[in-house]
Amino acid sequence: MATDFQPIYILASGLLYQQRKLDVIANNLANVDTDGFKKVLLTAQAYPVRDNDTNAEKVFNPTSPLRPSNNFVYPIMGAEKVDTSPGELKRTGNPLDVAINGNGFFAVKVGNKVFYTRDGHFLLDPQGYLITQNGNPVLDENGKKILIGNAPLSSIKITKDGNIFVGTRWVAKLKVVNLKEVKHIGNNLYTGKVVKTKPYEIVQGYLEGSNVNPVEEMTKMIETVRAYEAFANAMKTFDEDNSKLVNEILKA
Repeated sequence: MATDFQPIYILASGLLYQQRKLDVIANNLANVDTDGFKKVLLTAQAYPVRDNDTNAEKVFNPTSPLRPSNNFVYPIMGAEKVDTSPGELKRTGNPLDVAINGNGFFAVKVGNKVFYTRDGHFLLDPQGYLITQNGNPVLDENGKKILIGNAPLSSIKITKDGNIFVGTRWVAKLKVVNLKEVKHIGNNLYTGKVVKTKPYEIVQGYLEGSNVNPVEEMTKMIETVRAYEAFANAMKTFDEDNSKLVNEILKA
């Protein structure tokens, strides 16, 4: 009975993986012009059926695909991995635009939570606090909001180590943290495990572009569409062969 189930589950798993891969690629392409965006990679892995599985269906149904004797492995989706490689630095000349040359993320507060971003296109709110484009406060090294005030933008100086000055008056130091196990949560924000900060340099008047290579992503999309079609055609052929087999049995 193994041949009754294994092709279906393998092909279905392959279809699901290719479909999810298309979603990831489409999202990467949609953010090719998003400052500080980090592309996502989708991994795949083989899932072995465990011999010690005590699932009731496996025990009582001799044709269940959960039985090790009826199956070997399924190809399934693995983890989504964020590629943190740097994007190209673009000069804007805006004193509130900053980019990180090297490792690290800026810390911002969303509600009562702290998230991280590489998008350094900052603004001042009506009270003079430093915020992101979405209105989230940018945090200093102590986890507090940064009050710059209504000083002329030309008087704002941000040093290579992230210290902010208005004229000769020191205001705050940008919080820059290094992350591992980075995860994308939407709105160009990320989470991850904070680890020891690695060397970095803040560049004022620049923004970091997306690290998405549109040509590379389009190539991946074409390959993925072809793979999806191959799985779909194989499943269709398998279904047709099964139908012919059933009809022959019924005629006998």
